[in-house]
Amino acid sequence: MAEIIIPEMIQALKAVRQSKANDIHIRYDEKADVMYVNIGTPVPAEDSELGDDDILYRYANGEIIGLTITRFSKR
Repeated sequence: MAEIIIPEMIQALKAVRQSKANDIHIRYDEKADVMYVNIGTPVPAEDSELGDDDILYRYANGEIIGLTITRFSKR
């Protein structure tokens, strides 16, 4: 089982709570060093935009439904 660092996990969960998103799915691909975050049940995006921060923002119905964060371990 992967090591879980509780204090850091608590900080991350507090940020999730503050986001007001009540259904978040997170998956990390260690080999590709990419973090996938879906807000709500994962659904196909209708549009996407690469931000200045090199994060891919995915949209459906004009709202953000997910993030794809590359080079995650370097951030």
